[in-house]
Amino acid sequence: MSLTAAQILDLAPDASSRKAGQDQARPAKWSALGRAGSVIWGEIKGSGATPYRTVADLSGPASKCTCPSRKFPCKHALGLMLVETAAPLAEAPAPDWVEAWTRGRESRAAAAETRAREPEKPVDERAQAKRRQAREDRVSGALDELDLWLRDLMRRGLAAARSEPYGFWDRMAGRLVDGQAPGLARRVRAMPGLLAAQPVAGAPRPEEALGLALGRLALLMRAARRLDALEPEQAAGVRAALGHPVSAEEIAARPGIADDWAVLAHAVQDEDKLTARTVWLVGRGTGALAQILDYGTPGSPLPPAPAPGQDFAGLLAFHPGDPPLRAVLREGRAGPSRGGSLPGATTIAAALDGFADALARAPWTERWPLRLAGVRFGRFAPEGALGVGDGTGSLILRAGPHLPALASVAAGRAVDLFGLYDGYGLEPLALVSDESLYAVPAQDDRPLLMRAA
Repeated sequence: MSLTAAQILDLAPDASSRKAGQDQARPAKWSALGRAGSVIWGEIKGSGATPYRTVADLSGPASKCTCPSRKFPCKHALGLMLVETAAPLAEAPAPDWVEAWTRGRESRAAAAETRAREPEKPVDERAQAKRRQAREDRVSGALDELDLWLRDLMRRGLAAARSEPYGFWDRMAGRLVDGQAPGLARRVRAMPGLLAAQPVAGAPRPEEALGLALGRLALLMRAARRLDALEPEQAAGVRAALGHPVSAEEIAARPGIADDWAVLAHAVQDEDKLTARTVWLVGRGTGALAQILDYGTPGSPLPPAPAPGQDFAGLLAFHPGDPPLRAVLREGRAGPSRGGSLPGATTIAAALDGFADALARAPWTERWPLRLAGVRFGRFAPEGALGVGDGTGSLILRAGPHLPALASVAAGRAVDLFGLYDGYGLEPLALVSDESLYAVPAQDDRPLLMRAA
C-alpha cells in the first residue's frame, strides 16, 4: 500500500517540518533505497560523517531515523515517504538494521498483547476509594467557587464582561485546575477569545457566544452535582466533560467494535501548551462515528494513526459516555480506502435532528459532527453567505482558508460533506465527490486539499 503526498505531509508535526521534508524528497539525495512490502528504507547524508538511516512502515504509518531530531516524524522520514510516492521503490532484501527495527516493533506489539492478557493485579479498594473521595471533595469545592463566580458575573451583566482583563478569566480557570476540573478550566479560558472574535457568517455575535458558553458551563456544573441521579453512561459523560481521565483498565474492559473504519479527517490544534490531534472515523458497516483524540507537547511524537483517505480494518473501543463518540484504536491495520459514499450520511433535516438529540443527552456539547448526503454549495442568508442545502434545509458554512477549494471541487454537483456543527454554522472537514475523499489539511498553512481515491 502507499500514501498520497498530501497524506504524508499531514503527518508532519509543524509547517517547518513539512517544508524540510519536501526538501529531502529528491531521490538524488538518497542511497541504499529499498522496499519490502509496506516497509521502506534509505540512507541520507546529514551533518556528520555517517549517513542517517531512515526506515518507515507505510501501513502504520510509523518511522524511525538515526538523526538527532526530536520531531516525529522527522524531515528525513517525511522525505523518504515522499520519494516512495513519486516512484515506487524496488523490492529488495531488508538490511539487518531494518529487520532489527521491524522485529522490535513486532516484539513490542506482542509484549503489549501479552500484558493485556495477564491477570490484573489485586486492586486496593480502600486506597482507591480514598483517592476517589479526595478528588470528589476537591471537585466539589471547585464547583462551589465556580457557582459564586458565575452568579457574580451574571449580576453585573454580560456587557461588563467585555471590560474584564484576561487575568479575570485565567484566575478562575487556574482554581478549576487546582480543583481537578480541567475540562471546566478549558471552557473558562476560551471565553475571552469569544469576546474578541470578529463577527463572521455562520458564527454568533460575541456577547451571544459568551452567553451560550456560560449557559453550557452552568448546565455542566448542575449535572456534576447530580451524578448519583444519572445513568452510569450519562454520569461518565459528565465526568469526561469535567476532565476526569479514563484509566487504561476501564478502556480495556469496554467491548470492542469491529468494522472497516473510513478515516475522514485529521484536525490539529493547540490546547494549554499541548498539541491535540483528532482523528475522525466512521464505520462502513455500523455507521458509528468515532473521535480518536491524542495529546503531545509541540513537536513531540504522537501515536501513529491512519491517514485521511485510508481505511482502518479492526477494533475500536469507545470511552464511556452518552452519546458515545470518543474512542481508542485497538488491534487492526490501515490500508487503502474502499471509496464510495460517506457512510451514515443523511439529509440536513435528519442531521439537525441528530444534533438536537445529542444536545438533549449532553446539553453542554459545544460542537457535534454531522454527515450530510447529496448537498449542494450555494449562497444563503445571512448576507449571501456560502453554505450547503438540499431539499430539507440549508446550513451556513464557517469561513476558512479551504472553503473556496471545497466549493470548487463540488462544482455545483451534489456531494457528501462531513464537518462540525455548533448550532450556527458548519466547519467542513471532508467532502466526498465521485467516490473520492477530499480532506481539509490538519494544518491550515497548507493550501492544498488532500485527495484519496
